[in-house]
Amino acid sequence: MGKRGENIRKRADGRWEARAILGKSAGGKTRYKYFYGASYQEVRQKKKTFLEEDGTAPVPQPLPPLPPPPEESSQGGVLFRDIAAEWLDTKQNAVKESTYVCYAMALEKHIFPALGDLPVRAIDRSVLEEFLTGMKSCGRLSGGALSYKSVADMKSIVMQILRYAGKCGVIGVVPDCPAAGSRQPEICVLTKQEQEKLEETAIREGTPFCMGVLLSLYGGLRIGEVCGLRWADFDLVNGTVSINRTVSRIMNMDGRPGQKTKVIISAPKTICSLRTIPLPEPVFQLLLRHRQPDEMYVATGTGQYMEPRVLLARYKRLLRRAGVSDHTFHTLRHTFATRCVECGVDIKSLSEIMGHSDVKITLQRYVHPSIDAKRLQINKLPCFRTGGQSCGQDYKESA
Repeated sequence: MGKRGENIRKRADGRWEARAILGKSAGGKTRYKYFYGASYQEVRQKKKTFLEEDGTAPVPQPLPPLPPPPEESSQGGVLFRDIAAEWLDTKQNAVKESTYVCYAMALEKHIFPALGDLPVRAIDRSVLEEFLTGMKSCGRLSGGALSYKSVADMKSIVMQILRYAGKCGVIGVVPDCPAAGSRQPEICVLTKQEQEKLEETAIREGTPFCMGVLLSLYGGLRIGEVCGLRWADFDLVNGTVSINRTVSRIMNMDGRPGQKTKVIISAPKTICSLRTIPLPEPVFQLLLRHRQPDEMYVATGTGQYMEPRVLLARYKRLLRRAGVSDHTFHTLRHTFATRCVECGVDIKSLSEIMGHSDVKITLQRYVHPSIDAKRLQINKLPCFRTGGQSCGQDYKESA
């Protein structure tokens, strides 16, 4: 066993683990960098090399006592939080920083309190079902249910960790997991009257921010994509705009005091989100009248970006000036997709414009036919015949 204060211990699975202190998380908890190896000397050297090269060796201070090795429960084996920490470490350089932060926060705030102290072998379908049920009923830290998407994300993280545990030989068979919940709730879409009011107000005011709103309404851009859009991203010859970056605010995992969050500019959500969008001619001509130099951001008209929470606050005020009820900015994206479907845009083209990897996502999440559209389609159905005449045809002719 390592010397006390070194933060080195032998794990229940036979390997050695060393921890280097990185600082404090946004919640005030100590953050660690983990190193694993077959011997005490190996992990001790890995930790020493990291601290020397990184230059972040902490000032000597009283350290909290080492957590005891995972206790053997009636089922025995490695605790879920230990294998989850290993899995998270593998993701640090494999996913976007924003994704990594989401994983870490989900584990700390939701998953570890429920599953962290359970042996991995003890987690079966019934345990997973109980966990998901709890998240759906009272998963919020402030009380209340988590959204369908949040519960689905929790399920995805837990199952990734269990599959990782299977590959490491910690468990033999990955347990089956129940569904995350019922179908997604209906997504809000602007009515045509609301859309007209919003468009008229945005065009009348004509600010750079309003141009960003119109781009989302007629291009399906996400709020972070609008914030990261520059005039250099427009193709003046072909009337298109390319989505190459997004702006987002995430939890700061660097441990710097006084900086709980930070703004990052990165590639869009997925590879498919890197896309080129053709814009309607009237919209493109309107944008050209407000064009700025290439290095300027569209939403500000300056060389400084506008972060999403600022853009959202300005959008809420624009809604009030337009006399439109309160909506999220993402409603513009839903509205764009719905209008495209109503106008007969083919789903494959729409899916690529939206930046989806599968047309099923577009159909299930963003297509919301109105009652008028449903009536138009159902009236195409041949009806029963009476006396040689189609009742359906008679109805349409008399309507």
